[in-house]
Amino acid sequence: METNRFRSTVKWLDYFEGSIAIECPNCHKKAELERQLRKEWKYRDSYKFKCNHCYVEVKEVQKYIYTVKRYCPYCSEKIEYRSMPTTKVKKEETVICKGCKTAINYEPKVETIYEWICKGKEINFTYWYFQIYQGERFWALNEEHLQYLEDFIVAKLRLRSENSWGMMLVDKLPKFIKDKNNREGLLKLISKLKEK
Repeated sequence: METNRFRSTVKWLDYFEGSIAIECPNCHKKAELERQLRKEWKYRDSYKFKCNHCYVEVKEVQKYIYTVKRYCPYCSEKIEYRSMPTTKVKKEETVICKGCKTAINYEPKVETIYEWICKGKEINFTYWYFQIYQGERFWALNEEHLQYLEDFIVAKLRLRSENSWGMMLVDKLPKFIKDKNNREGLLKLISKLKEK
């Protein structure tokens, strides 16, 4: 590559999160998580799974974990309770005090989690562009993100953005990616990932 200069652009990781390349949990070929933008503003967009090889159905399920941390009003015993993830929506949780064995109803704190289910089993995804390099995790969300990393690694002169928007994606890259001694090895690794 002829590129010797990289100018940091105003990009954060979420810029690349529109489509995430992953390994299909069923056929182990390249699949995709596609962001589903919501009309109303939310803290988290959902994703839709798509595999063009085996067309397996994978769904994202919203679950809740209920926690109670209180003192028993009858015997002052400390009560700490954490439920297993469930799809049931509850306004009250019945907790039994270990000290006096009294069943007490409390309004719990609610933590929302999301799990991916394939053929009735919970699964975790692996990035398609993922490799261990000298004991470090090297990954990219998709082809565009991988190209961005390659452009950064290949450049001998790395310039900061002229706009001061705080820390950019390149500012948060791990040291092993920024280290010029790893340039050749990382470029070989990226080349392998592109051929995958």
